[in-house]
Amino acid sequence: MPTTQTKKSKASASIESRIAELYDQLSEIDLRLADTILSAPGQLAMQTATELAKSAQVSKATATRFFQKLGYASYDDARESARAALVGGSPLYLQKRGEKDAGSGLGASIEAHLNHEVSNLANTYRSLDQQVLSEAVNCIAGAQRVAIIGYRHSHTIAQMIRRELVQVRNNVLVLPAPGDTLAEYLGDLDERDMAIVVGLRRRVPAVSLAMEALSEAGVKTLYVSDVIAGKPARRADWVIRCHTDGMMLFDSVVAVSAIVNLICSLTAERLRERGNGHLQRVEVLHQKMKELE
Repeated sequence: MPTTQTKKSKASASIESRIAELYDQLSEIDLRLADTILSAPGQLAMQTATELAKSAQVSKATATRFFQKLGYASYDDARESARAALVGGSPLYLQKRGEKDAGSGLGASIEAHLNHEVSNLANTYRSLDQQVLSEAVNCIAGAQRVAIIGYRHSHTIAQMIRRELVQVRNNVLVLPAPGDTLAEYLGDLDERDMAIVVGLRRRVPAVSLAMEALSEAGVKTLYVSDVIAGKPARRADWVIRCHTDGMMLFDSVVAVSAIVNLICSLTAERLRERGNGHLQRVEVLHQKMKELE
């Protein structure tokens, strides 16, 4: 039986946290609604149930049942919660997309773009789960090997992660190597290893398939994604969602870059605490081999 305190806690929980709690159990249709809401929760304060259903391409009845699953008495109950967050000044709920006066000139565009990037960065850091971050960093520091997977523009982020980690630990790989297939590497990974999978929006099917194979092999996985993490999140041990909404044509990656820097920096600190001398040995060799100016 839930206690009075538990009921109060559930009633005060945000829409995002309620969705996160049930995300792994949602059906395909409910996932459409969840991802639509997570991409812009402030919209709930202004949309009717019919408008939300249309945005998510589901029926109004489906939307109504979805909010009941989240613990709301009705859609209006959920909308009141969103309105309270909006009135309370939550940056996540206040964030607006691409507001710009077309006649304001380049200077106004630059200022608007800067503000939008800062908002993405701030919202990402505010949503970080410290326990998730700490556990993932511990795993990266202690794993036998760290395999990093990312396709399309996520591949650039995967390479960035490797570039940082290879300075402080060994056995860090971006998979697959050019000309290879992923299975040639996944078949050799096990519970002693760790995978970091980057899956920003417009993911390829290989991301979900790789996550499934990693899970079955017992490989601990950190999934770095945007707020609409999608199906691969179900297979991950830890999920970090970054705000990547772009004000113009391209998605923003400023928050993703910052989170990568944070994860790798914390890993370096953890390895230093454990007496890992990899970085020092590498620096000595740089000097001996005259590799850097």
